[in-house]
Amino acid sequence: MTEKLNGRTRMEIAKEQMTQVLSGLPKDSEVGFVAYGNRIAGCNSARLYHPIQRGGASAVIGKLYGVVPAGSTPIANTLEIVGEYILSENKETDIIFISDGVESCEGDPLAVLHALKTRGKKFNLQIMGIAIDSKGEEDFAKLAAIGNGKYYPVKDKEDMELAFQSIFSGNPPVYLPPTKKEDPKKETDVPANIRIVSILPYTSLEGSETYILHFEYDGIPNIQDYMIQMNVFSKEEKNNSFPIPPLRERRMGDLMFHDVQFREGRNGKGKMIIPKKSLKEIQTSLELWSLDDIPKIIAKSETKQLQDFSKTTRQSK
Repeated sequence: MTEKLNGRTRMEIAKEQMTQVLSGLPKDSEVGFVAYGNRIAGCNSARLYHPIQRGGASAVIGKLYGVVPAGSTPIANTLEIVGEYILSENKETDIIFISDGVESCEGDPLAVLHALKTRGKKFNLQIMGIAIDSKGEEDFAKLAAIGNGKYYPVKDKEDMELAFQSIFSGNPPVYLPPTKKEDPKKETDVPANIRIVSILPYTSLEGSETYILHFEYDGIPNIQDYMIQMNVFSKEEKNNSFPIPPLRERRMGDLMFHDVQFREGRNGKGKMIIPKKSLKEIQTSLELWSLDDIPKIIAKSETKQLQDFSKTTRQSK
């Protein structure tokens, strides 16, 4: 939620819109607040910040402005907390869920919703997805449908305003056609890139400690076959190697571990597993290779350090 939308961070816009909505509710409205990733990185970051209470809107506004985005997207765990502390078997509750990413912590949001229904919880799940890709929008649309609600794609501030209006009026939003940009970049001018989205701790059922690295990549026109190579090495530099070709990781001589994945499609996302090593300071980077004709490297991610999550590692269920 730190990325920009209309020149402001997504979090700033979401806070502003939520404040306007909460300020306009009847004073006796019952309001609660659950959030994830507030100053806490990792998959166990979802918290109840205000229980559902009559007249709770002003208190929630105060809590809202203290939220600072950090880390992963544990949607399933968040819905579990909503089900435990917010929802009721006796009366229907409207959940407004705002996110700029899909589940990234190995959870199963659909299974959580089915479990809540089995327990007799009554709710309508309205989801706003900020700058979500097409696959993520499909996932959110399914989630909202099972939750008796709707999915609202949000590309700018106006979309969010329309979504809130639709939720409270019951009428479908009317989106304006996108404004055509002047002098857009030609598709062939857009460079390939690969980026590390997050690195999260994970303990398997067998008890082995690992990290899950989530990545996204954008290839080049007319190329559909790619390879992603993950390089893991210690922070201490010992055997720097001259990069041939130029984009290659210059520290291949310090390589401790590597893995590869093969992908089809110009754009995509995925995850890779990094085994936990005894060294405390470990770094990783990704390389994107085009496999058209002669394989060649076309992009490299920034290098990121793995944090010591030994005290916060999330146990798998």
